[in-house]
Amino acid sequence: MTGDGDRVAIARLGRPHGVRGDITAHADGPTLGTLEPGDTVFVRIEGVDRTLVLESRRGDPLKAILGFEGVTCREEAAVLTGNSLLVDAELLPGIVDDDTFYVRDLLGFEVFEGDRLLGPVADVVPGPANDAMVITGPVGDVLVPFTYDAVVEIDHDGRRILLRADLLGGWAWGEDQ
Repeated sequence: MTGDGDRVAIARLGRPHGVRGDITAHADGPTLGTLEPGDTVFVRIEGVDRTLVLESRRGDPLKAILGFEGVTCREEAAVLTGNSLLVDAELLPGIVDDDTFYVRDLLGFEVFEGDRLLGPVADVVPGPANDAMVITGPVGDVLVPFTYDAVVEIDHDGRRILLRADLLGGWAWGEDQ
């Protein structure tokens, strides 16, 4: 789930479903399942946010079929395909688990391997086994597993993430090339 100011991407819109303007949505987190008819959402198309009102939601919270007011046919739904579905940040459900994070909250955290600064978190990429942080390091982007084995500590107040001291080696700094 990547954020942009006060709006947060919560799903990727898939193919149209049926002929009446419904479309599939693939969730990036728990928020899609909490949306109700009447909620305002946004679809980012070529960098511009289009405002829509949710008319219906059915199916699984992680893969839903959505209907929007004013989107009444398959062709109109097809225009939305492949784009991000966003909501205002205040619609995000609260986090009650200390081991759960919104990606937007980790962006910009400085990542250290032991005492060495690797760089800031640029993104978090979901994966089948675990997510990976994209760190903008001295030799370019470095993917770091977001796991208990790799991450030693997360300091929210200091906006720092400490990795295991022997995790990456010199290659991440261009030393072993």
